[in-house]
Amino acid sequence: MYREQIRLFLIFIVLAVLQVLIANHIHLFHFATPLLYVYLPLVMRRGALRWAMLLWAFSMGLLMDTFNNTPGVASGSMTLVALLQPYILERMLVREGEEDLIPSVVTMGQKQFAYYTITFTALYCVVFYTLELFSFFNFWVWAGCVLGSTAITSALILAVESVRR
Repeated sequence: MYREQIRLFLIFIVLAVLQVLIANHIHLFHFATPLLYVYLPLVMRRGALRWAMLLWAFSMGLLMDTFNNTPGVASGSMTLVALLQPYILERMLVREGEEDLIPSVVTMGQKQFAYYTITFTALYCVVFYTLELFSFFNFWVWAGCVLGSTAITSALILAVESVRR
């Protein structure tokens, strides 16, 4: 139990530093921004306590809101995807799998983990940019932000996972 909390704390710190110092300054084509902190709820173990998942995700979102001046956007989006993470993960895994499985390329397989990552990241980006823009008058800007950020974030997460393996 403590080992899992220490692992999540280290991931939390590393992702927060990478996002604030590096990723926030990358804006490809003025649309795509890598949102690396989405990796935190993505790799929370199967069967984790729901309240703990929500607390970790909300804390990460609140920290990102503080540094990015987006009041409540990241924390609301992170809380929602953390709430939906067990359901998304259940759809990707076989029923007889381990109860305490930690999602990764090694445990899920490369193709299945890629599909899981893209689905999870796309859901986060849709919620995040819908809350941030709060209008569909600029549909093409919204779609560009969602697609671009989903692509670059998913690619970076999959690259990190291939190195971790």
